[in-house]
This record gives sequence, C-alpha cells and structure tokens, in this order.
Amino acid sequence: MRLVENYIGGLLKYAHFHGRASRSEYWWFAAANLLLGAIFWILGNLGSPLGSLSILYAIAVLVPNLSITVRRLHDIGRSGWWLPLGIVPTPLVFLIIFFMCQKGQIEANRYGPTLEK
Repeated sequence: MRLVENYIGGLLKYAHFHGRASRSEYWWFAAANLLLGAIFWILGNLGSPLGSLSILYAIAVLVPNLSITVRRLHDIGRSGWWLPLGIVPTPLVFLIIFFMCQKGQIEANRYGPTLEK
C-alpha cells in the first residue's frame, strides 16, 4: 500500500515547494504516476470516448510532480532551481535522474529537518 499512500501524499502536498521528500516517497509517487498515465494512455488509444484523458491527467499532476521533485532535490541539499535542467529534453535530464537516485542527507539541512525513515 506504499504506492497508494505516497501517491495520495504527493497529491495532498501538491503546492508545497518547501521541505523535503525522501527517495522512496519520490519514487513511489513517480511509479504510481507512470502507471496511471499509462492506463489513461492505453484507454485513449483503444478508441474510447476518453481519448484525451492522458493529456488531462498529465496537466492535472503537473504541479504535484514539480513540487515533489523540488522537495526531493531539497532532500539531497540541492536547490529547486536545478529542476529546469530536467524539463528541457537534453542530456542534462540524466543529471536530474542521478540526483533523484541519490541518498538524502541524514542531517538537517537548510531545507528542513531530518526525515523519518
């Protein structure tokens, strides 16, 4: 149930660009987001009347996606201003993915206290 908990938690903190997000919180949210996006895309390609549902879903989760990514960057001690490097489709996207995979700082940093594991 961690998938559902972290997905709903990410949606509830949709506009919180401060604080920190753990590596597992980020990746569970990303997995649920990818799964739902794929389901909506498949439904749209099957000729259902909900053809543009995947686009609507992508727009609906844009801000929660950005906020959890910024909080994840904060967890590793980086500014959220690194995020624009990952939005533009360049090789720098791999740098952002590398950052998302790093272990968070154990001690409190300027973005918030230590996260409970």
